[in-house]
Amino acid sequence: MSTVILTGLDSRTNSDIAEKYCQKYGRILNCYVKSNQCTVTFADKHDAEEFIRSSPHRIDSSGNVNATWKKTLNRTSSHQQQQQQHADNNNCRLTVHGTREQLEEKNLIEYFSRFGHIRMCLPNATQTAATITFDDRLGYERALKESRHFLNGRSLIVEPYKSIDEFESNKRMKLSDSKQPTSSNVISQLEYEKDQLINEQSRIEDHYQERMKFYEYENFQLNEHLKKQHNDFTHQVVHYQYLLKQSLDEILSKDQQIEQLKKENKDIDDLLRQSLHDNEQQQIQLKKREDVHSQTKRKYEELYKAYIKLKDNW
Repeated sequence: MSTVILTGLDSRTNSDIAEKYCQKYGRILNCYVKSNQCTVTFADKHDAEEFIRSSPHRIDSSGNVNATWKKTLNRTSSHQQQQQQHADNNNCRLTVHGTREQLEEKNLIEYFSRFGHIRMCLPNATQTAATITFDDRLGYERALKESRHFLNGRSLIVEPYKSIDEFESNKRMKLSDSKQPTSSNVISQLEYEKDQLINEQSRIEDHYQERMKFYEYENFQLNEHLKKQHNDFTHQVVHYQYLLKQSLDEILSKDQQIEQLKKENKDIDDLLRQSLHDNEQQQIQLKKREDVHSQTKRKYEELYKAYIKLKDNW
């Protein structure tokens, strides 16, 4: 069993939030928050060491908190230490009376941890009594100042520590007092039940207020998360709109280039047709020239033959 101190907690961080976070590192025996400081007791020392090595921790959105070992005072001698420890235990020790179910160790630790860190819990179900020892006087006094204590829907009797002899003596005194007139017992019982109801109402109201604070904190966290998601979604929509516009601009630019190429191809086709037409005309003119040349050549040849023939006859 090892105890760790967390400092620098946010004022909205309660015991439930801190314990839920610390359970990631191991089993928790006790978790108590007071004045922005949390005291956590791990069942296994290795879990506590791992928790400290992982410091600082971010329990909620408030920021990082540091984890350190809980400091203990060194004594000069074992004898003085035993005497001092015994005196401290008696000064911070309570006697609790209740049913067997109420006096189970886990139930007592869970209930009395709200007043302070518990050093020791010793149930004694056979005598329907248990002993609770706090680490400091403050937790002891807080538990005693509570007007009524309720656990599992039934009341607990909490008083300063008494030995077994003192308990038996008080028990005998209570038995002798029970022989008083019936009307007095009825009135006392009614007053006791009235106090129980008033205290139960107060406890329920405190529990309701605590749950409402936790709900408001969770609602705030959820709204922040939804706001962040909305901002991210808006940013993505704007980005996609920009990409879409860019793609449309590129498509329009490509269409213009295609139209320009079509126009240039048409001009080239027109030039080719004109060139073919000119070439055909040139071929026709060339053929005509060749025909004229052939006719002229035949005429010259006929004239030459006539000249030779005339010359021979001469």
